[in-house]
Amino acid sequence: MSSTGIPVKLLFEAEGMKVTAEMKNGEIYRGLLLNAEDTMNMTLSDVVKTARNGQVSKIPTVYLRGSSVRFISLPDLLKNAPVFKKVTTMKRKAESYDNQGAGKAAGMKRKQRD
Repeated sequence: MSSTGIPVKLLFEAEGMKVTAEMKNGEIYRGLLLNAEDTMNMTLSDVVKTARNGQVSKIPTVYLRGSSVRFISLPDLLKNAPVFKKVTTMKRKAESYDNQGAGKAAGMKRKQRD
């Protein structure tokens, strides 16, 4: 099993799609995500950069350092990404383990919480 977290896996799923990244310094980059790394470093092409003062410029390709990114806006299409199906399956398994024969005391404890 990979040690890569779900947010990074989701970023990998977004490769080839338009994304928006806001940097810690306030600059905003919007472009086509060509490549993403485990560190959230990413390469964008056909980029529109909006500076903090509102000045807009176009850049053919840009490489963004993951540690400088404040947040990334991904397309809504990724709501149906396979990575979320895996999370749902894992969550259901965990819930079923919680409800398995822990004895009378666990059942009473659950009733008290509810």
